[in-house]
Amino acid sequence: MQNLIVEKIYEYDNYRFFLRDYFKEQKRLKSIFSHRYFAKRAGFSSSSFCSHIIDGKRQLTENSLKKILKGLGIRGRRATYFHNLVMYNQAVTVEERELYFRKLDRIRKNTEFYTVKKKQYAYYDKWYYPVIRELAVYGNWNGNYTKLASMVTPPIQPEKARKAVDALVEIGMLLKREDGSYTQPHEAVTAKDVPPVVTRKTRRDYIHLAEEAMEKLPIEERHISGVTVLMSKEKFKEVTEKLDEIRRSILSESLDENIKNRVYQFNFQAFPLSKDVMNLRKRSNKEEGGNE
Repeated sequence: MQNLIVEKIYEYDNYRFFLRDYFKEQKRLKSIFSHRYFAKRAGFSSSSFCSHIIDGKRQLTENSLKKILKGLGIRGRRATYFHNLVMYNQAVTVEERELYFRKLDRIRKNTEFYTVKKKQYAYYDKWYYPVIRELAVYGNWNGNYTKLASMVTPPIQPEKARKAVDALVEIGMLLKREDGSYTQPHEAVTAKDVPPVVTRKTRRDYIHLAEEAMEKLPIEERHISGVTVLMSKEKFKEVTEKLDEIRRSILSESLDENIKNRVYQFNFQAFPLSKDVMNLRKRSNKEEGGNE
């Protein structure tokens, strides 16, 4: 059953108004829904607690905030937004309000990233197309494709830089001004709805470039790390959702900067290094039981 209020959470500047509208919607959608029902689901001992919160008679603590999120059943970016919204509304000082307002604004920007259209899939034909898209706008190259190509790391041929600019203009990822300079119709783009088959080659190229960076670049110019852990599939899904949050946050952080001087690539990989040990154990137990 679709929850429209949760979908619209980014439109709210007051978490009490959001909770008020959420409760109204849930009562309309579910006959069994009530403050008591929600309190039990969230883990509150008092069924009137949420009423006091909505009416402004009580404040949310970190502990009660976690319970509210549990009752709402929201995670990821929306949960982060709600958390910061509570902090913003309950802030005591101007500095705190400004801090959490910036965080809310950053998350809202994350919801507005431009999604690449089907006709623009050529954007992923070459690994250096996204790089050229940034350098064409922010690099000081003045129509000199040799200079533009040399800005890429590792450098590419000037003809490749020319073809990249032409291709990006053709598919609408770059716009050429009358004075010959370039601009981006959208600051940040996302491959959210792009089929994996389209982006697979480019992402593989970035992995190879990361290998080169590990060998050639000084450690202060790169960050390559990893961790090997044993966890459940459910926890793995939760962690990958957090990685998606970090990726969106990086995009948003880059939009907030006024001075930008280098193009960076951030790779996130997570994959299994073993078979399902629980299934192997169950299979082994069955085999042992069958041999008795």
